[in-house]
Order: sequence, then structure tokens, then C-alpha cells
Amino acid sequence: MPKNHTQYTGVFDAPPAPHPTGPNLPEMERSGAAGRRLPMLVALALAVILIAGVILFSVFMFRNPATAATLRDIFLVVLGVQSMIIGLLLIAILTAVVYLVLKLHDLIHLVQTELRPIMQQADDTVRTVRSRAIFISDSAVKPVIEVMACVAAVKSIIRSFTRSEQ
Repeated sequence: MPKNHTQYTGVFDAPPAPHPTGPNLPEMERSGAAGRRLPMLVALALAVILIAGVILFSVFMFRNPATAATLRDIFLVVLGVQSMIIGLLLIAILTAVVYLVLKLHDLIHLVQTELRPIMQQADDTVRTVRSRAIFISDSAVKPVIEVMACVAAVKSIIRSFTRSEQ
């Protein structure tokens, strides 16, 4: 075991990172603990306030049944209006989905009836151009290259004879 705790003789021979303790802690680390507690304290305070409000409201409604009946009726009317709005929104969303499905069907039909023949014609054109390029290469370019190669070989032979005589 090493005498000094800063020496390290482990597998990777890397010293551990120093960690300040006590009053030498950086400001961020000291304020970090309080910063992490703040949201928890705010949430706890809001929960206590909410629970206290529900309890006070319940006691008030229990002591005043006429007010409770009026609030119940208002709440039921609001729920009915909300249900009608949600129903209308669902009908609108269903209509939009049906419209999109019909447009998707039209797009698929367009691809199958119009774009597929165009793509087939383009493929036929590319195949024709490729076969003509191969034909021209074999019938015109290849013989020219062979002739030029023979001419270059003859020039090279003549040049080699003329150099040896000089």
C-alpha cells in the first residue's frame, strides 16, 4: 500500500482526481445543494396549498348546500358544452383523416397510371443509349484505337532505329 494517498499504483496508473472538501468547496458546489432543494420545496408548498384549498372548499360547500347545488348545476352545463365541443372536434378530425386517405389513394393511382409508364420509357431510353454507345465503341472507336496503337508502335520502332544510328 502506498504511503502517500496521492500516489496510485492501480492497473491504469492514473491518479484519482482531487476533490476539495470543507471550506475550499467551489461556490457552485455549495449552492448546488440548496438549488436542488428549491424545486422540491416549491412543489411541497403548492401541494399543501392545494390540499388546504380543497379542504376549505369542501367545508364551505358542506355548510352552504344551496351554493353547492348552484355550482353543481353550472359544472354540469360546462361539462355538457365541453362534450359537444369535443364531439365536433372529433368529427372534424375524422373528416380530415378521410380526406387525407382519399388524397393518398389519388396519389397512388397517379403513380401507377402515369408515372410508371414514364419511368418505363425512361428505362427503355437509357438501355437504348447504352447499347448504342457499346455498338459505337466496338465498331468505331476500338478499331481507331487499334490503328493508332499500331502507328505508335511503328513510330517507336523507327525512332529506336534512328537513334541507334546517330
